[in-house]
Amino acid sequence: MNLPKAVALALFLPNALWAQEATIESCGGTFVFDAAPERAITLNQQATEVMLALGLEDRMVGTAYLDDAILPRWQDAYARVPVLAEKYPAREVVLMAEPDFLFAGFGSAFSDDALGAEADWHDLGIGTYLVDASCDRTNPKDTPPGTAPILRDIEVIGDIFGIEERAATLIADMRARLDSASEANTGQGRSAFIYDSGDKTPYSVGCCGGPGVLVETVGLTNIAADLKGRWVNLAWERVVQENPDLIVLIDAAWSSAAEKRAYLEADPVLSELDAVRAGRFVTIPFSQTVLGMQFADGVQALATQLEALD
Repeated sequence: MNLPKAVALALFLPNALWAQEATIESCGGTFVFDAAPERAITLNQQATEVMLALGLEDRMVGTAYLDDAILPRWQDAYARVPVLAEKYPAREVVLMAEPDFLFAGFGSAFSDDALGAEADWHDLGIGTYLVDASCDRTNPKDTPPGTAPILRDIEVIGDIFGIEERAATLIADMRARLDSASEANTGQGRSAFIYDSGDKTPYSVGCCGGPGVLVETVGLTNIAADLKGRWVNLAWERVVQENPDLIVLIDAAWSSAAEKRAYLEADPVLSELDAVRAGRFVTIPFSQTVLGMQFADGVQALATQLEALD
């Protein structure tokens, strides 16, 4: 396989990371990494934070597409990585950075409207990886994924970069945090409406999206868990019928928690929901609902807020 120039030059770098030959399966097929990447680009905050959590910022020549703020514990490392674009960079911008690895958090990164198919990059000798939770082949949209995809992503990136021990330590810490929150079961016996965005029709989460896994991890029941898909349009009539015990507001730049709460409180029908009348709202940043490095923070934040509602 012909590798990019940057990888060939890594032979002469004394601080290069090495891995045994790693054959990695991603949604775009299989790619063989003969050596650890030296010029990685991350697409989506979810992928960026996996790299930062593993201390791989010095292997990054670019990043793009934040959903919200990088946590303070990774901020210094993130500041050393060039930001290529606010959202997905143009293909030409990516090529100019001479990457040897593209790591994406959502399948949209490799759509025709963005960077193009993973296989096209493989033809150029550039490896790719799409996080496990976003791959329909390994995690179908009608099958609840649980939290396993988070651990798989850490393991795969550790394998690619030859830092298996570092990855194993991070996996153990993540698993312990998730297990602790699950055992506490602070949401047991209560139902929740997950409100992402929308007013005429609320955009919510079905059986198999990250926010659904989030609420279920703490014992809550998602009122839309019977609907197939990661994200679903949920009729307001369904919300009124279910009359959930509490409302989870996803806070995002494109739809703030404050805006959604104000809408619910101003609507003559929705304002009569028990949760709205009692002010039983919890707020979680979008990046903490994604099956990534901040997911455990989201689980803990949700559990803390639920305890405060008691």
